[in-house]
Amino acid sequence: MASVMVLVMASVMVLVMGDGDGDDVIPPEIITKLHQITLNRHHLICHSDVTNSFYSLPLDQNLQNPKKLNLHLPHAFFFHGSCNGLVLCSTSSAHFLNAHSLVVFNPTTKELVQLPECGFDKIINMLECDVMYAFGYDARTDDYKVVTFCYIHNNIDVYIYSLRSKRWTRPVVVNCPCDHSHPHSNGKTSPVVFVNGIIHWIAYKGPYCAPVIVGFSLSDETFTEVPSPKGVDIVRTSDCALVVVGEKLGVFLNDEVWLMSEYGVRESWFKISICGFDEIPMVDPVILDEDGKIVLVSGGLVRIYDVEEKCFCKSIDVSGNVEGLKVKGAYVESLVSPKFI
Repeated sequence: MASVMVLVMASVMVLVMGDGDGDDVIPPEIITKLHQITLNRHHLICHSDVTNSFYSLPLDQNLQNPKKLNLHLPHAFFFHGSCNGLVLCSTSSAHFLNAHSLVVFNPTTKELVQLPECGFDKIINMLECDVMYAFGYDARTDDYKVVTFCYIHNNIDVYIYSLRSKRWTRPVVVNCPCDHSHPHSNGKTSPVVFVNGIIHWIAYKGPYCAPVIVGFSLSDETFTEVPSPKGVDIVRTSDCALVVVGEKLGVFLNDEVWLMSEYGVRESWFKISICGFDEIPMVDPVILDEDGKIVLVSGGLVRIYDVEEKCFCKSIDVSGNVEGLKVKGAYVESLVSPKFI
């Protein structure tokens, strides 16, 4: 089942310098923001099932020579997104304490944090449920948060882990605009995107299972229904998914992408057609926005689409000399620490 991952590639570089006399004092407000320092370089994160190793590849003009990452992650690895250089993944391996674990790591600094159990882990194997994982930054509390959404018998439970406080909370679910999970979500690999401080995904509601775009605010811990494009069936293909392109929420429908130019305004949706999409084999594509062009990644193949010229302008096999190399997602090179130290 295809799923789409989209990442906004925007970052801010902060440089803190002293005069070198040894008496420099960094203001407290700067210290609290050091975790947001980024190096403004965008990378693809790749994995080889053959070597069971992870690799990083700068998203530049060459897209060659993947660099091996010395990360001790297990073979069973599921990418769930990134935010400011931190990557969220789930794992299933005896290398970790639990049969199923969530891990946040920084591919640049190699720092890694395994999250403790949140409570539902012990019942997930006993019940038929659909699980989604999401990751984002809460600007109000200056905190990175991992969110687990668990559908059980058309009811949804929410668990939130704070990297700052290092603990799980379970907010009361009120006014959730959906009661059915997306049938194409494929369990733990459900396509979820973070934009505008809100986590988004596609779900169903009501007796006729009407598709809706659901939003969950990291700051308020509340649900909302985001208006979808008028007259557009957002679940017309099995590969449909929410995306983020150029910091805008979008809907990916194979050969077209609908983008919301003004968040929350239904009339602001507009369409970008991807000419020639049907002519290329794309499985589990990663979609990004880079310098006004759309980058589509499938397996080890990277194809760059020029929106203005309405054609694919470049096709690159990034696997190089690494056998079985496949792109799993993307991240911004960063100095953010998952340990908040």
